[in-house]
Amino acid sequence: MNNWNKIEFIFAHKLHISPIHLQQLEYYRIHYILKEYEEFVDKENKEYEKQQREAEKQSKSQMPTNFGGFKVPKFDVPKFDLPKY
Repeated sequence: MNNWNKIEFIFAHKLHISPIHLQQLEYYRIHYILKEYEEFVDKENKEYEKQQREAEKQSKSQMPTNFGGFKVPKFDVPKFDLPKY
């Protein structure tokens, strides 16, 4: 029963099919529609991840590595003693 509630939610929220129309569908049609929806979501997620990796790669390649030929100075932070109360 809990799974049927999830199925109704997916159909109503994502596929815009009301529960009344869902009850009129045969089991195998519901099964195939859910299977196609899962494959669509997986494909969409893979495409999104691919775009994220490409954007990350492109942003890394555009970042200057040598900062225009200047060396970044290295310095030590002085150590301070905390005041005693």
